Amino acid sequence: MEQPSFVEEHSLPRMVHICIPPQLQEDAQALAQEEPPIHPAWKKAQQRGRHFVIATNCLDDISELADYARTNIEEPEEPLSKARRQAYQILLDRAFRHAELEPMGTCHAIATKWRDKPLPNTKTTSLAVQTLRAKRNQAAL
Repeated sequence: MEQPSFVEEHSLPRMVHICIPPQLQEDAQALAQEEPPIHPAWKKAQQRGRHFVIATNCLDDISELADYARTNIEEPEEPLSKARRQAYQILLDRAFRHAELEPMGTCHAIATKWRDKPLPNTKTTSLAVQTLRAKRNQAAL
């Protein structure tokens, strides 16, 4: 006899794996080594072969990755090379793929909810940046 289950199939958060672009790997490893950690998301980072991956089922972790990327795109501490700017855009796009992001102020972002299905991969890595800027500009009007 089968026991009834009280857990709905869609009630458990999904596990997502976000690969950190190679240009940001050293920075991400440094953030993961900090004590106390800046955010628990960085402690979840693991080296998998030549890739540095953060596996999480927490929306707050997605917010941290998106905010880290967007802050460095919009208000970098030093001028960004083209490759580094693109790496931040790729990281932001990877977070945007799994969660809906909302702008906070001029340079921050927060994940508000999981997407029903992840967005397909795109060649246009600035999709997330353009979307967040459009929402910010709409809010300013």
